[in-house]
This record gives sequence, C-alpha cells and structure tokens, in this order.
Amino acid sequence: MKKEYSKQFENGKQYNNKCQLDICGLDEEKKQTLQPESKVITTRTINQTTIQIVQADIVEELVDVVVNSSHEPAWSYISKRDKNNKENEILQQMKIGELIVTNTENVNSVQIFHVRLPFYQDAKDLLQIFNVYKECLQQKGHKTISFTEQNTPNFQIPKQFHAEVLIRAILSSIQEGDVEFELIKFVSLDQLTLKYFAYELMKQLDELKIPELFKQRYQQFLNFLQNGEDTKQEVYLLSTGITTEIEGIMEQ
Repeated sequence: MKKEYSKQFENGKQYNNKCQLDICGLDEEKKQTLQPESKVITTRTINQTTIQIVQADIVEELVDVVVNSSHEPAWSYISKRDKNNKENEILQQMKIGELIVTNTENVNSVQIFHVRLPFYQDAKDLLQIFNVYKECLQQKGHKTISFTEQNTPNFQIPKQFHAEVLIRAILSSIQEGDVEFELIKFVSLDQLTLKYFAYELMKQLDELKIPELFKQRYQQFLNFLQNGEDTKQEVYLLSTGITTEIEGIMEQ
C-alpha cells in the first residue's frame, strides 16, 4: 500500500508540473501573470483524479475553473478581484443553491462557477452546500478546478465542517464516476484552514482503504445532514477528532 501511495504522489507531482504548462483554453496574457509562490501541501491521486491542498491566492492559481462559493457571490473576494461588472447584477439575483457560470476578466482561470450558499446556522444547512459542490464537480468540459473557503464576512462555516463536506463531495463524486476533472484543488492562504483540509483528506482516504467502512461513514454523513440533531439513528460526530488533532499540531 505504501508503494501504491508513493506512486500516486509522484504521478500527482508530474501532473501538477504538466498542468502548470498547459491549461486548457487559457490565453498567454493570463499565463504570464501566474504567481510562483504557490505551495502544494498535499497531493493524492484517486481513480485518475488528482486532489491537491495548496497554499496560494485562489485568483492567482492557474486552473480552468474557480469556484466562487459564498452567501453573497456578487460581493466575494473572487468577484471583487475579477471586476466583471457585466455579470454582477445577475449574481446579486442568485437564489440559494443556484450555480451560474461566467467567463473571467481578471482571474487566472477560464471560467468561474458562482454558487450561492445558505447563510450557515446549523448542520442542516450543510446539505445544500454538499449538493451544490457535487453539482460543480459534475460539470463537463474542463480539466482543472479550484475551491476555497467561503469568503464573505457574514458567512462562516466552521472550518472542520466545511472540510468534511467538501472532501466527501469530492471523494464520493470520484467513486460514483461523475467527475471528468483531472485535477481538483483546495486553495487557501490560511495555514490553519489548510491543516484542517489536509487532515480531512487523509482521514477519508484512510476510510477508503476499507470500501465498506467508507460507504458506511458516507451514509451516516448523509443521514446526519438530512436530519441534523433530530436524527434517531446512531449519532454521527461530524469531523470526529479533528479539533483535538489540529489543536495538537498548532501547539507543537
């Protein structure tokens, strides 16, 4: 198993190098503005899809698609950096759970997937977030996509919850064969956020080594999102153990 993961890691590195040189549909002007400070924290490859946790500014990352996920997509960091005034009015009218695709103006990607998420209050809101992430991952015609944490001041999912929701959306979509993307990134400049997402990725990949365990945990996760604290089934502790693990890392 160690040899297999080592081979996957090398494949991921090779794909990343190739990806930096040849991004589908990106013009030369945008290629020249790539920031070299990007740092890959974790790389794993599952069923021909590479997943990376990257320390970088998402608007500077060279990918086909950037996901602008926020309660107010029109006023997010990504929208402000893109400065696409033609689409701003449309984004202001988005409904919760809606996905709108626009071409970019000043961001290092070909398109932006704008998704309007609910204002987070409790676990039941996570189901809509999970579903719209899966919808993004099911889109066709691109090879690379980047996600980031929600980026408006009035919207804040707990980091460990957001990490589990996004990573489960990614891994379940790959397992279901719904993903054409060859490279999926989670990008952030915040070191603590990156630790949460890297930890969650490795935890779920450990589950995936035992397919029945992965299926069981995935079903418990869905039941929890659908029923929240009202569920009468076995209690599902979202992101079990992640808080203490991360706090231990930060104290070292």
